[in-house]
Amino acid sequence: MTARRGFRASGLAALALLVAPAALRAQEARRTLYTGVEYRTLSFDPGLFTKTVSELVVPVGLVIPFSSRLTVDLGTRFARAERTDESGASSTISGLTDVQARAVVQLVQDVALFTVTANLPTGKTKLSGEEVAVAGAIATDLLPFPVSSFGSGSSVTTGLALAVPVAGWAVGLAGSYRMSGSFTPLAGASSYKAGAEVRFRAGVDRVIGQGRVSLGFTYSSFSTDEFGGSGVLRPGKRYIGQAGVSLPLGNMGLSLYAWDLYRASGTVPINGLTTEKQNLMALGAALSIQRGRNVFRPSVEYRVFGEGDSSLVKAGTLLSLGARYQMATGESMSLIPSVRYDMGNIPNGGTDVGYRGFSVGLSLRKTM
Repeated sequence: MTARRGFRASGLAALALLVAPAALRAQEARRTLYTGVEYRTLSFDPGLFTKTVSELVVPVGLVIPFSSRLTVDLGTRFARAERTDESGASSTISGLTDVQARAVVQLVQDVALFTVTANLPTGKTKLSGEEVAVAGAIATDLLPFPVSSFGSGSSVTTGLALAVPVAGWAVGLAGSYRMSGSFTPLAGASSYKAGAEVRFRAGVDRVIGQGRVSLGFTYSSFSTDEFGGSGVLRPGKRYIGQAGVSLPLGNMGLSLYAWDLYRASGTVPINGLTTEKQNLMALGAALSIQRGRNVFRPSVEYRVFGEGDSSLVKAGTLLSLGARYQMATGESMSLIPSVRYDMGNIPNGGTDVGYRGFSVGLSLRKTM
């Protein structure tokens, strides 16, 4: 491998730690269309006032490379979520989510990226009381529904990512700043405006033997959220640590990963009270089994959620078993069917309330 190729590989590896995969598709010479469908449902044992929660999602996205240095991607989703309480009464919420548009500019190829992301307020807001109950059921980190928010108003995020090789490591640094506009979350209520967010990310990546090791850390700080023009919440700082190892295992590939999301206590300005701190940890593994141009990927993941004022108390667990099969159906199209089974528990009043469910999906990727 020449020095230039080594530098390029290191740069791409480091940038991959810092930006979403679509951003790196600036390398592609053709437009790419993404769509599919996913259905997820969970059933809960008595004790949480919720019997079932389900969601159907149809995403649509397009990546357009205008040149080797400029790529634009657009995406939105149609979603329908339903919640049934323990009495059998159900409520739903459906519609398009916000449109996200992003431009990625390679300032220096494989070394420096500049991004601008706009969240366009096309999603559903001004929710009714019944819709709020559904929205609350899907807005959880422990139970990862495909769409956790239908609409959050307008926002603009600018970011810069840098990557350099250092002593055999690919090192990446990135920073971003997000400004949000106001929107009306509840019907008949005042407007809400999320505070600005400043985010810093760092990551390292290295080939060791026949495997690869990746480490990452993210820090986020927020200004005060406003409701009706008055400050209502100063969210706590957020810290995310990530680690991953990938290595060959015979004719297969094995990936092991772990991540931890910690939210510090927030502050309510009007009375000085603090919110609970939260922590979500995940451990996972996946196999990649190559069959010609097709790849079968079984996976397992375990999550533990904790929250509390002075100390963290376990507030839920999730065990997920999944599989997906990436099929090449031609030179320019691939299909990815997937299945997943979830089970876990959520403590309530000293008793663990169990839940279980499944998801099925089909994704399509078409280059043009």
